[in-house]
Amino acid sequence: MKEDLSRLITLQEIDLQIKKLDDELASGQAEILKRQASITEKKEKIVKHSQTIENAEKRRKELEAEIESEVAHIKDRQSKLMNVQTNREYQSLLKEIEECKKGNKRREEEIVLLMEQVETLQKKVAEQGNVCTSEEQLLVEAEAKTALLAQETQDKKGKLEKTREQQVKKIPDNLRRRYDQLLAKRNGLAITGVINGVCQGCFMNIPAQQFNEVLKGEQLLACPTCQRMMFHQTQAKED
Repeated sequence: MKEDLSRLITLQEIDLQIKKLDDELASGQAEILKRQASITEKKEKIVKHSQTIENAEKRRKELEAEIESEVAHIKDRQSKLMNVQTNREYQSLLKEIEECKKGNKRREEEIVLLMEQVETLQKKVAEQGNVCTSEEQLLVEAEAKTALLAQETQDKKGKLEKTREQQVKKIPDNLRRRYDQLLAKRNGLAITGVINGVCQGCFMNIPAQQFNEVLKGEQLLACPTCQRMMFHQTQAKED
């Protein structure tokens, strides 16, 4: 049993190395996706701002056309003032002219606000564009680095998997099946050390009698809390 236990411990060490490599690959890919998402988000904002600018410019032109039309209308009303026959008609024309002028003032104020909005958004578009350019350059560098790391990691993983195959052949089928089941259910940790009566898989105390049996190493015991297989691990090894 001690030999089987030793082989299982070695197999677990190999699997932990493989898991670490997989995590490194996943981390690198996650960073790439994060950078891509950031760039996409900024580009979407640029599109949104650009659309707002376009709408604002369209509205500004409409207002300018309305002002031009109203100015012509005011001139027409002013020319008619010279030919009015009654005071009532005269006051009516004056009121109409005044309303037209007030309308144009409101349009001019709206145009100023639109121009300020456009100026602000244009600055944001330029800033976001510059940031996107920088982030895209960093993304290219990160992708190249990740691709290189992935190749190196796959090479290391390939060697570890060959070593794993050889190690698995040394372990009885019943233990291997139990190990594989725990490996899948317990986040890649099927067999774990016990230090001073504490399982290092779930960090829960195990019964004193069971710990004594673990110390002997004559049988393969399971943690009563997490069901991982256990072996005695000295404090020195943990450090």
